[in-house]
This record gives sequence, structure tokens and C-alpha cells, in this order.
Amino acid sequence: MPSHFSDNEWLKIHALFNQSADTFSLPERKADSVVIGSFNIRKLGRVKKRTQQSWQFLKKTIERFDLLAVQEIMDDLSGFEHLVSSLGDDYGMVVSDVTGSKPGGYGNSERLGYIFNWKNIQRTALASDITFDRSEIANNLYDNHNDFDQAWLTHVKKLKKWEKKVEEKKAQGKRTPSRPSIILPRFVTFIRQPHCVSFRIKGKNNAQTYDFLVINAHLLYGTNKQEREWEFKALLEWLTIRAKYIDKLYHPNLLLLGDCNLDFDKVPIMREDINTFLKGLNSSILKSKKAANANFPLLTPHPVHGNLVTALRQKQTYDQIGLFSNDLRLPTPDDNKTAGDHSGKYDYGVFNIANLIAHALHGKNIDDLTAKQRKTIYKKAEYDISDHMPIWMQLKKPE
Repeated sequence: MPSHFSDNEWLKIHALFNQSADTFSLPERKADSVVIGSFNIRKLGRVKKRTQQSWQFLKKTIERFDLLAVQEIMDDLSGFEHLVSSLGDDYGMVVSDVTGSKPGGYGNSERLGYIFNWKNIQRTALASDITFDRSEIANNLYDNHNDFDQAWLTHVKKLKKWEKKVEEKKAQGKRTPSRPSIILPRFVTFIRQPHCVSFRIKGKNNAQTYDFLVINAHLLYGTNKQEREWEFKALLEWLTIRAKYIDKLYHPNLLLLGDCNLDFDKVPIMREDINTFLKGLNSSILKSKKAANANFPLLTPHPVHGNLVTALRQKQTYDQIGLFSNDLRLPTPDDNKTAGDHSGKYDYGVFNIANLIAHALHGKNIDDLTAKQRKTIYKKAEYDISDHMPIWMQLKKPE
């Protein structure tokens, strides 16, 4: 089975995109609103790694956004630069250095980037990673040393078994197994440091702007689901503590955009658990008058589209938008219930790339195709576009 879309398939995909991309929940550009979002673009590296049709699809998608956080940018920046330059002079970029491994080493290394439209978005002074103080890490290791001691002993046993298998495979002339990774008993630090940049959304005439510290995150994806939860809750803790004293921030609003790798295999249970946890923040840590209000719209069923998924394979809601603000002009959890009611006002969603492709090639929703047809679309789209779909939030311009 080919791993890329054919030229004829791309013609059909682009034709439907040009005709009715908004039908598949890609927001239209409106003069009185801005679109903010996040897109994990799988292994966004060298230009030649993607076809011209693939770059064109990404370009047309990103043109709909005023501010977009991008994950999985590779060390080679040529593809990201090519994408931004294709958008024209109205767009700028910010990108982090490599995170996820030491220089020259192996690991989950990537960059985190932003693409923004200069006409509506102004970049301001702050840019930083989220890190934990060394003393906090040391205290964590000490306070939980019994758990970590047990983890080291368990890992030593795994290593001995692995070394024995390596010798056996070498003797047989077969490929050696991968070295086992350490399973940590507690959260220590992020696998990839989230990247923060400050932005300003311009208003009409002399209206007060929306000023955000935007946090771009690509959290752990691994076999240990508990570690995923630890990372997410550690990021939430950082956000909520900052939001509790939001008057001391460089900008008075926090905006999380990224791939949080939340596992929704048991969708209703996990969604409700996280949603309850987040709502609890508003009545506990964030209950002071100066504290910000927390809103994660993608955890709320959309009033029109219902529960939203962000993975191409239509099962998971890995990607998230999190808004921490006490600006009365910005949406709260209660506003999620009426999202999309008024043109140009607050809305949120996911650009369902899988459905667009399914309709372009077969005239049906992805869920109505045969298992073989779905598998073919997923495989090709993951290579040519991504295994994630763009998420977005539309806000009325400040006035």
C-alpha cells in the first residue's frame, strides 16, 4: 500500500478544501475576530521530506490562523522556515532550541514554534522555557528516595536481562533489542521543556489589547500512562500557581496551546475526571479575587459538534487549549455552552482533516468507511500531513 497520496488524490483533496474547508470545522477568517490554535505537525523537518501538495495543504490550513503553536519541529528548521515563508510577509515565526535530548544524543528531541499574523498579533518581549528549580528536584528525589531506590533496583534487573538478550541476538546474527528505559515512580521534570512566548492581540481603534503569555507544550507520550498524567498535572500546577498571582505576570493572561498527550481510551471516565479536576481549580487554588479563571474548552462537549477528538484516528483528545484569565471579555467555562452561536464571536473546535479526506476520496464521513479504507487514509495522511488535527479557538477582537 503506498504511503503517500497520489497526485489524483491530492487534486480531489485540494478541490474539496477550496470549496468547503469550513464544513469540516476549519474556521473562516473574519475581520472582527482572531483564530488561535495548536497543531502537532508530525516530524516537521526537511523540505524534501514532504511533497509540494503536502506543503500546500499545510499552507492553506495555517493561513486561517492568526496565532498557531506548532509541535514536532525537527532540529533541521528548513521545513518550518519554508512553510512560514510560503505564507508571505504578513506572517512571522518564533521557535525554541531543541528540547528532549542532549546535543548529539538520542531521544525525543524537537523544537516548539509559533506562527503568527503580524496584522493582528504583536510579539512582545518575553520568551522562556518552563523549568523547575534544582533544589525542588533534589528535594523531590530525597523525600521519595525509597520509591526511587526501588525504581533503580528494578531497572538494574531489566538491564541484566537485556544484556543477556543482546549477547544471544549477536550470537544468532539478529538485531539487538532496544535498551529498556527507566520507569520513574514520581514526576521529576518535563520530557520536553514547554516554551513560553508573550503575544498581544490588537484591538479595534484604541481598544485595550489582549495580552497573553502563551505556553507551547508537547508532553510525554509513553507506555506508562501514569507518567502522562504526572506531566499534565505538573504543568497545570505551574499554570495555576502563576495564575493565582496573575497580577505579577508580565502579561495578565495565560494561554496553553499544545499536545498534552492525554489518554482518552475510556473517554467518558477520563474526560470527566480531568474536567472535574480543572473545574476544581477555579474553586480552590484560583478562588481569590486576583486569581485567573481556568477554561479548557476542548474538555467540554461542543454545543453543535459534541465531544471533540484531535487525533487523526478519531479516538483521542491529545491536544488542548487552556485559558487562564480574569479579563471579562475572554471566555469562561460557562461560555463554552453557547460557543458558535454568534458569527465572529467565541467558538472553538477541531479541523477534521480525516473527514475532509474521506469525503474528498469516498464521499462519506471517515466513520462510515470500511476498515480498509480508513486504514489507507490514516497511513497516507500521517505521512503527508500529520497524525494530529489542528485545534482552534476563535475570539472576538478587543473592543
